[in-house]
Amino acid sequence: MPKYEGAHQDPKRGWYFKARLGRDPLTGNAAQTTKRGFSSAAAASKARREYLEQNQGRSGSRAQAGLTVDALLDLYLDGIDADWNLSPKTRHDYREKAADYVRPYLGKKRVRDVRTETVLAWQRQLAANGKKGGGGLSRNSIRLARAPLAGALKLASTAGIVGANPIAGVPRPKARRSIPKHWSPEQAREFLALMEGDRMYPIWAFLLGSGLRIGELVWLRWSNVDLRSGVARVVEFASTLGHDVVSSQGKSRDAVRTIDLDPGLVQVLKGQRRSQAEERLAAAEYEDSDYVFTKPTGGSYHPQYLSRHLGVITAELGLPRLTAHGLRHTCATLMLANGVPPKVAAERLGHADPTLFTNLYSHVTPTMQKDAAARLGLALFGPITEDGVAN
Repeated sequence: MPKYEGAHQDPKRGWYFKARLGRDPLTGNAAQTTKRGFSSAAAASKARREYLEQNQGRSGSRAQAGLTVDALLDLYLDGIDADWNLSPKTRHDYREKAADYVRPYLGKKRVRDVRTETVLAWQRQLAANGKKGGGGLSRNSIRLARAPLAGALKLASTAGIVGANPIAGVPRPKARRSIPKHWSPEQAREFLALMEGDRMYPIWAFLLGSGLRIGELVWLRWSNVDLRSGVARVVEFASTLGHDVVSSQGKSRDAVRTIDLDPGLVQVLKGQRRSQAEERLAAAEYEDSDYVFTKPTGGSYHPQYLSRHLGVITAELGLPRLTAHGLRHTCATLMLANGVPPKVAAERLGHADPTLFTNLYSHVTPTMQKDAAARLGLALFGPITEDGVAN
C-alpha cells in the first residue's frame, strides 16, 4: 500500500491527518490543523489535500505569509497539479528526495525568505556534505534533489506566494556523461553459456535479446506473445514504490510497442513455456497467472529481486557486475555495434527520442564511423590493394 502523506492511525485504528501551513508571523503560533474520524488512510490524505488546497489560495493571509518550505512541499506533492502531472513513481521519488535533501536544510524557512542565494548555498552544502554517511553528493544526485523543490517553488510562483521563482536563477549542476555499464559481446556470450541449464536462463537471455526494461519483462504475458509470428507486444509496465509493485504508464510515450523475436528468442520462450508447465504440475501449490516469467511456485517476480540476484550471480561467475538494466544497456550496445540503425534500436527499446538514445550510446560511435568510412570508400574507389592501388 502506498504511503499517504500526512495520514496517521490512532490507537483505535481510526485515521486522522495533520496539516501544517507554517507559522503566523504575528503571533508565532504554529498554523497546524488536525482532523480525525476518517475510515482509511486514503480518505484522511484526500481530506488533508483538500484542506491544503483551500488554504493555499488565501492571498495576503497570515497562513500564506508564514508558509514554510515544508508546507509548500506538502501542497505540491499532495495537490491536484501533482495528480495530473506526476506519475506515482515520480511522486514517490520526489517525496523521498525532499525528505532526505530538502526538508532538513530548507524545510523550516518561510517560502518568501527563500532567495536565489539561498538555493545556491543549499546546492553547495549538498555538494560539500550532503551524503548521509558523510561526503558530498554527486552532480546528478543534486539534480535529482532539486526536482521536488523546483516543482514546489514553481507552484509558489504561480500562486503568487513569491514573485520571481528563486530557483530559476540557479543553474542545475551539469551531469557528467558516463558510459552505461554493459558487457562486451564476448562477456554476454560467456554469461549465457555459463547460465545455460539454469531455470532463470530464459529471463537473462530474453533481457539481453529483447532489451526490455525489467518492469516490462516481469509483467509480459503469454497472451501478448505470438511465437508463430515471432512478435511480443509490450503493453503492461510494473514499477516500484518502495518495495510495492504497482502499475505505471511506461517510461516514455513509445513504451507501448511491438518487438520482433529472432528464432533464438522464440526457442528460449518455447523452452520457458515447457518448464513452466512442468513446474505447475510438480508444485503442491501454484499461483496460476498468464505471466511469461514466473517463480517456481507461479506468480510474477519482483523487479528488484531479479536485479539484485543478477548482481550476485555475475559476481560469482567472475564477470563485471551488472543489474538487469545493465543487460538492457548491453543489448543497445550490441545492436549499434552490429549496424542496427539508431532509430530502429531506439524503437525496439522504447526510447522516445532517438537523438538522446544516440547520445547515451555515443561510445559505440567510433566503431560505427570506421565501418561507415570503409563502406563509403568501397563505393567510391572500389577495393584497394595493400600497396594502395585501386582494383
